[in-house]
Amino acid sequence: MTGRSLVYELLITVLVLAILTAGCVDDGDVMGDEDATTSSRAALTLTTHTDPTYYFSIKKPAHWSVTVGDAIVVADPAAYGATHVRIQPLILSGAFRSMNAEAIANYLVGGAIAEYEQVEFESVRETSDRMMLELVTLFTDDGMAKKGVHTIFVESPYAIYTSYETSEEDFSELEGLLRTIASSYVQNTPPDDATGSGTTQSTIGPLHETAQEGKVKMRVPDGWKVTVLAGCTGLIAEDTANPARGVLFLNFLHADLNTGLPPGVTPEKYLTDYLPQDFTTVTAMKMLHYEDVDMSSLSAGVSSEVKAMRASFKNQGVPAMGSFTIGTRQIGGYYTTIDYLWGIYAPADQFEVDAPILLEIFNSIDYRESFLGECRRALEQSWGGTGSSAGGTSGDALREQRLNEWYERQEKDDIFMEGYSDFILNRDRVYNPETDEVYHVNQNFYQYYDTHREQYKQKYMVPLTEEQFRTHVPLDGNLHIHPE
Repeated sequence: MTGRSLVYELLITVLVLAILTAGCVDDGDVMGDEDATTSSRAALTLTTHTDPTYYFSIKKPAHWSVTVGDAIVVADPAAYGATHVRIQPLILSGAFRSMNAEAIANYLVGGAIAEYEQVEFESVRETSDRMMLELVTLFTDDGMAKKGVHTIFVESPYAIYTSYETSEEDFSELEGLLRTIASSYVQNTPPDDATGSGTTQSTIGPLHETAQEGKVKMRVPDGWKVTVLAGCTGLIAEDTANPARGVLFLNFLHADLNTGLPPGVTPEKYLTDYLPQDFTTVTAMKMLHYEDVDMSSLSAGVSSEVKAMRASFKNQGVPAMGSFTIGTRQIGGYYTTIDYLWGIYAPADQFEVDAPILLEIFNSIDYRESFLGECRRALEQSWGGTGSSAGGTSGDALREQRLNEWYERQEKDDIFMEGYSDFILNRDRVYNPETDEVYHVNQNFYQYYDTHREQYKQKYMVPLTEEQFRTHVPLDGNLHIHPE
């Protein structure tokens, strides 16, 4: 990427309760295979509706519509929306992985019935493990007395919320049909080429230790160009054969009143509004979602607003996808500076296979202590100031404040990158206080372990603290965690 004064931008993303389907409407069968199932009302024959975009199938009467948005809605057009089935597949991520059916019901069912009047709960049934719940409601919707059934099934990290409703008068007659439609939902497997070229192996070559300008070492493949920027602001590593692939490690951009961005610029706004101005080869930048990464280690104790995001874009016209971290900070209400601009990016159809190697390149960046010492001296000189700052703080006080923040960030940066590496590599860490050891495990392990400790010899493991990320080298959990 080529920039006027900076270089590119970073995105990573926090996934909380992600709905698998989004944004399409269809009023009929995409594919209609006859099925023998019939309803008791008007002997309706059900056909199989197969969606080629979101890869699901569901049975329904031929004239009923299918709408795909926040949820899949199958509705009888003759009833003007009064009779319908709603299906909402879910992925439980982050802190929500441990949610049970009741907790999801409070969130989703509670939101759904909030729009109705005179709501009553006719019955509630829940399994002993609290992973399945059925709730029957009576309510009034736009003057019509209606009855609905809500069902939630959880098998973390997945869950599904289904509901169906119709007029209270017709409920007994239609319930069999509605329940059959709801239970017929199937999530299909996408074809091999559904996500692009079907590449399963990265084309990035072997990594080699290199010595760069500014006493910086890092591991990169042959044919890559590494640019170490002046002023201790970081570096850019680019694949010269493919402009859609590279690594960014940038800090303290737009760092003074003359180059600072307008007040109030957020990480998201920098991405959408200012990145194209800073990097002339980047176009069509679009934020896709937040990454599921804990930002607290980067923002705690300082005034930076830090976001991790996933983005799609084009660099020199080549489609790419990137995972980026951006930290913005407001300076006395006068301007915005960019504290962090980190990331990895790859061709859009190869990101998943390239990401582990790009992360290895990122983590190999090694600034020698002598270089860091030069950075500290440069920062002291550039931040020392003379007289007073715009906000009335003396130059010495401002220098001391910024230097302290800079030292704190070095530790926080390291902690964040440990967690970021785990996220990209689909793994997590747990601590065993009995042996004072840390183990690498898969991302879903602890949520299961925490409720099934009796199945393991190590019964007291806990998540890591920030300090333990830096003080303990992780061991392979497959070799050290044993069943009872």
